[in-house]
Amino acid sequence: MRALTHQHGLRWLVVTSGALTLTYGLCLYVALLAAGRPFDLAVVPPVILVCVVGEGVASVAPTPGGLGATEAALVSGLLLYGVPLDTALAGVLIYRLATFWLPVPPGYLALRVITHRRLL
Repeated sequence: MRALTHQHGLRWLVVTSGALTLTYGLCLYVALLAAGRPFDLAVVPPVILVCVVGEGVASVAPTPGGLGATEAALVSGLLLYGVPLDTALAGVLIYRLATFWLPVPPGYLALRVITHRRLL
């Protein structure tokens, strides 16, 4: 911890963590737009809050990657903010496809390359 604070590493860690959280929230908002939600910037902060809570649920859920629990938390949170059920469900599925399932094939290929080169 001393090395992190001494080299300003903690500051970058906090900044990048916050940026990643905002990016995931914006991804959920864009997924809702793709699902038919009208463009409204006033909805962005609640969507980011719902995303943060949903990802928190993912970290405590007993399933790998929080499958099922994350989707339920995200849809429920969006419903609380007045997003229609069909839009919330479609938006969450698009969001999870983009942030959970699409990175799997490139990750698998990278693992194969690293293993083949005996770097891991």
